[in-house]
Amino acid sequence: MFRLESGYYLLLLLAIPVFYLLFLNYKKLLENSWSKLGNADTLKQSMLGSGRLFKRKFILFNLVILFSVVSLTNPQFGKKKEKVKSQNVDVFLALDVSTSMLCSDIKPDRLARAQVWIKQFLDRFKSERIGFISFAGSAYLNSPLTTDLATIQLMSSMAGPKNIGTQGTAISDAIELAIKSFGEEQGFHRILIILTDGEDHEGEAIESAKKTAQKGISVITIPVGTEQGGPMPVFGNAGENYRTDESGQLIITKPNRKLLEEIATAGQGELLELENSEYGFNQLKNRFAQLAKKELTYQSFSTYQSYFQYILFLALAVLIFETLTIRRKNG
Repeated sequence: MFRLESGYYLLLLLAIPVFYLLFLNYKKLLENSWSKLGNADTLKQSMLGSGRLFKRKFILFNLVILFSVVSLTNPQFGKKKEKVKSQNVDVFLALDVSTSMLCSDIKPDRLARAQVWIKQFLDRFKSERIGFISFAGSAYLNSPLTTDLATIQLMSSMAGPKNIGTQGTAISDAIELAIKSFGEEQGFHRILIILTDGEDHEGEAIESAKKTAQKGISVITIPVGTEQGGPMPVFGNAGENYRTDESGQLIITKPNRKLLEEIATAGQGELLELENSEYGFNQLKNRFAQLAKKELTYQSFSTYQSYFQYILFLALAVLIFETLTIRRKNG
């Protein structure tokens, strides 16, 4: 693959046609001067030798400009792949902040319990790069991958339904955003952890999880809430209330474990239980260690190799040629 790292320097090449116009104007002025001195053709013949030298000098001068400008753009060919060693794993935490996460079937509520889990996770995995995504009816990148875990802790603790304009549970949007946010870096050291009650209203989460597997990203799902579930909370001016159906019955929200299991399988990950935190953290620790070990063989980064020095050498060669030949003849 070829690219110019600083292609805007090509604008300097506009100087070449300007120099050519100046050259033509100078030539015309010179011929007018010959006409005033006598027979222009005779004088032109006598000056032909030096005129040819001037023309060659002009061509070489423009070649020097051409090669110098091209070297400034820094032509690069690539990609050059290098294997590097890494013991760390990149992790995106995707937290569901939809209204159903305020259900209090686990105390104080699902969202607060998930935020506690994130804090415990950050305390145990301090050497990893971690990013944070919140989602409801759409997904938002709260923080890209960073080692500043205090920022991740702050972002996750402040996340809530009031910060998301569109309600719902778009798990697929969170997965797609994580894929995009991981960037083009290659390797198998990337993990997406989704904390949600699994009420996916968009219905494309499994297809999105399959994409992560194709890109070497593992998906871990953590269902939040009890098997029995609880009434769906509604918050308004009158304070907390509960959502009812057309017959006046309370709408009960329950974690969709079946869907979360399918998402984890499609993403070549696993489902971990929120309430069994220590076991889950040990599972993650083992998985991270396996992925880091795998990276010793497979992780690679892409770079371009510069070739500006060869173009600059051509410019210097032309300049030296012009100095040793044409200027010597003029002398």
